[in-house]
Order: sequence, then C-alpha cells, then structure tokens
Amino acid sequence: MNRTAVLFDMDGLMVDTEPLARAAWERVLEPHGALMTDDLYGRMLGRRTNESAQLVLDALALALPREELVALKTALFLDSLADGVPVMPGLYVLLDEVERRGLPWAVATSTPRAVAEIILGKLGLAGRTGALACGDEVAHGKPAPDIFLLAATRLGAAPAACLALEDSANGCAAAVAAGMRVAAVGAAAMAGGALFAPAFRRYPSLVEVAADLDALL
Repeated sequence: MNRTAVLFDMDGLMVDTEPLARAAWERVLEPHGALMTDDLYGRMLGRRTNESAQLVLDALALALPREELVALKTALFLDSLADGVPVMPGLYVLLDEVERRGLPWAVATSTPRAVAEIILGKLGLAGRTGALACGDEVAHGKPAPDIFLLAATRLGAAPAACLALEDSANGCAAAVAAGMRVAAVGAAAMAGGALFAPAFRRYPSLVEVAADLDALL
C-alpha cells in the first residue's frame, strides 16, 4: 500500500527540545535535592507531561502534588523557548518534499496542545500543518496508539496509509500499534537495538528521510 499521509512527532523529531525539557525537570528537582538520571529521563521520552511527572514522583519518592510538578516544569520549559525553538536539521526540506508530493501531514505529539501550538507558531507552521493531535486530547498517551489514531482521523487518512516519523521507542511502539509504517529518526534510533525493532527503517536525521522519502511511501 502506498502511504498517502505523513505524521510527525514533534519534540525530539521536529525540534531539538528534549535537552530543554530535561533542563526544566532538573531545575524543578534541584530545590528538593533530587537528581534526574539518564535512565529515568529515558523512560520519560515520548510520554505525556503528567505521566512523566508521575514517573518522577514514583522514582524519586517526592512528596509533591503531580499538578504542581507539571505546572512548574511547563513554565520553566516555556521560558526556555523565549528566544526561539531549535529546529532539527532537514525539517523544512522534508516538509517541502512532502507537500510537493501533495501529501497531507499532521503533528502527533504527547505535548499538551497549548504548548504544541506555541512551538508550531514559533516554527512558522501553525497554519501549514493539516492537523494537530496532542497528549491532552486522548485517553492514553504513547506507547498507546491513541495520539496517532486521532491525528489520522483529523487528516481523514486511514492508519495503514500513514507514514509516522518518530524519535522515541515509546512513539515507535504507538505508531506501530496504530497500524502505521514507522521511520525512526535520530541518534537513539540508530543505536537503539531491539527498542526500535518495529521501525520500518531508521535514519540519523530528517535530512536522510527527505532524501529517501520515495522509498518510505
């Protein structure tokens, strides 16, 4: 089956915001004498903010309301975007290639809608994407398929006709569970072994995805 729509994860795939998100979590934890480990942050990748906050609370045994943790992290993260959003190499070239082929595309992100809209606005993509599906709009976050299925529905595309682009293992699992072809992108995907085994192909960056797009569709 030819793929007739493309779904993009956002953080870590379209924009290099994962270091900013980690820094925000670390600043939240610092007053409590708690440290963000690589293992803990790795388990948070691709998940919704409230789920990540619960992972933090459980792992570090913090006596804080989850809502307070989410609000603090979100505020610090948005502050870090004041001077702009770091764009992943190849993003705009890939979008041009997708649109040149007449394919609709959507963003399927675990990020809350209010935050995702700010990021897309800073990228100049607010009116360009065909649809947006966010973590706070579904019952279950990644690795469940809900976000990708919602994005496909909003595009009017069958899940099996969608190519999903993801940078996290949780995201790849979600797209595969939705019945989509998945391309895994980034350093973690290239070195991820079995965690990224469900991906159809793996690429170092979106630059290579753009160059190989015909083979993916």
